[in-house]
Amino acid sequence: MPRIGLIVALFLSMTATLTVAQPAQDSHCTEDSAGVFLSRSAFAHGYRHGYEAGYHVGNIDANMARPHKTKLRALRGVSSGYRSAFGPKPSFESGFRSGLEAGYRDGYVGRNFRAVTELRSLAASLDAQADADPANNYFDKGVRAGYDQGIRNASPAHSASKFDFSRVSCPASGFASAHSELQQIYCEGYRRGFILGQSDGITLGPEHGLLEASR
Repeated sequence: MPRIGLIVALFLSMTATLTVAQPAQDSHCTEDSAGVFLSRSAFAHGYRHGYEAGYHVGNIDANMARPHKTKLRALRGVSSGYRSAFGPKPSFESGFRSGLEAGYRDGYVGRNFRAVTELRSLAASLDAQADADPANNYFDKGVRAGYDQGIRNASPAHSASKFDFSRVSCPASGFASAHSELQQIYCEGYRRGFILGQSDGITLGPEHGLLEASR
């Protein structure tokens, strides 16, 4: 093959590869069982991206005998991979930071990659969509608020039943009685976020927050 023809062929091959690889960025939303949860919550979707990225960096640091990173700014070069199709950017990136910390710590100390199993458990009995919340705004707000509360209230005593949604009480969120369905949707998200946050708090222990405090 002439040299120019070979260059063109290689270029086309690389372009095709990049085109095929592009959708992999949001493949998390099609994961078995967990996909429905990630599709409805930008925070949870960001958490999944962050956990995977953090786990990878933590594992490499441990294998290379590098010091354990204690400041989030040390991980600022890690891209969240956000796209507008993922939902509200602040929520996605908040989830990404939370997942990044949890994943990094798990990867560094050699824990199992627990995010997939836990997110699948949190997606249990969850409908793909709620008619009253077509943009998933209330559900996602619940997940984000629940996570923050769960990680602050984590206790090893709760670890045995950490995926029991019924034991998580959802605070009143100011919804009018005419919009009680929105309250229920918010609480569906809140309970799942609370359990995810509590799981991170229990697993990471008192060291959690060292990365958070240095944003």
